[in-house]
Amino acid sequence: MDNAARHIVICLHDFYRGGTERVALGMARHWLARGRKVTILCGSRQGGLEDGLDSGVEVVVLSPPIARGAFSRIRLAQAMARKLAQIGPDLIFLPGNFHFPLIPALGKVRARAALVAKLSNPAVPSGAFAFAVRWYLARISPHIDGFAAMNRGLQQEMLAVTPEVPVAMLYDPVCFADAPQTRKAASATKEIVWAGRFEPQKDVPLALQTVAALADRMPVRLTLLGDGRLRPAMEAMAQRLGLEGKVRFMGHVPSIDAYLRSADALLVSSVYEGGPAVALEALAQGVPVVSTPCSALLREVMTIPEAGRIVDHRSAEALADALGQVLAAPRPEAAQLHALVGHLAPDACADAYLAWFDTRVASRRG
Repeated sequence: MDNAARHIVICLHDFYRGGTERVALGMARHWLARGRKVTILCGSRQGGLEDGLDSGVEVVVLSPPIARGAFSRIRLAQAMARKLAQIGPDLIFLPGNFHFPLIPALGKVRARAALVAKLSNPAVPSGAFAFAVRWYLARISPHIDGFAAMNRGLQQEMLAVTPEVPVAMLYDPVCFADAPQTRKAASATKEIVWAGRFEPQKDVPLALQTVAALADRMPVRLTLLGDGRLRPAMEAMAQRLGLEGKVRFMGHVPSIDAYLRSADALLVSSVYEGGPAVALEALAQGVPVVSTPCSALLREVMTIPEAGRIVDHRSAEALADALGQVLAAPRPEAAQLHALVGHLAPDACADAYLAWFDTRVASRRG
């Protein structure tokens, strides 16, 4: 174990309820069970995710704390670099693209520790900023020992941008129970669930417009799970669209399982995603998914018609048409959809990450 990731440090800005943070903390529990030491190094304790953290995980908060804000990740990087020298980990893990600005500062002080990061979203955006992002990724590549991509599409994209950096394809774990044994009782009103942060990436306006278009064809209700700075504007938009009684805003919920069990379909309206965990959790519960073309992972998983639909382009009409088809079809067997995500069980995915961590540490010290 001399060249293994015996002590893993996960760097987080804070404990806000992002998907990448939730996945990282879930895997931390598994890594502890495998005899590894896990430390969370964070800028502040803001957010609610710490409530579910395993008691065996040590939390180190920067002093003074650094809250999210303009240029906060620049200050976070310098402060974390100073703190890492005291902690002395074997491996430093950045759980998503949001934390990429930490790479140059942490890479310069990593010493014998390996520094790795997960690609939680496409690395290079489309449009005017693509060239600048490619230049930036090329500049930071000497400071990192590997990337983990959530699907093969992200892996190929990153290999093209930083061919000198190893890029592994490692699935995110999906926390799910066994496939439900009972079907949801049929009802006249079809229940649609949406879950995520209220921010531009998730495109809540498109979800509301989709339901407005679909409500003219059949009785439906959309349940939105999550919160964020755009929520007041989205509540106002729902009123303007005349969706009173057809949309409900539930805010953060401890678990989405109960909502999925009562759902007829899950709607994903995102502009881009690495691998929308909520869609995989829905399939595990036997709930079909209707999604924008936002994730290569969904195309890898949704391989049968019963899984739902991925529309070819982003529009409310296209999503409404797809939802209408899914909701009008017989409900698929839950076990049939659950089987599509069986390879994403938490233990297998977390073990794959550990094995990769060990290779990166061995390579760094070799």
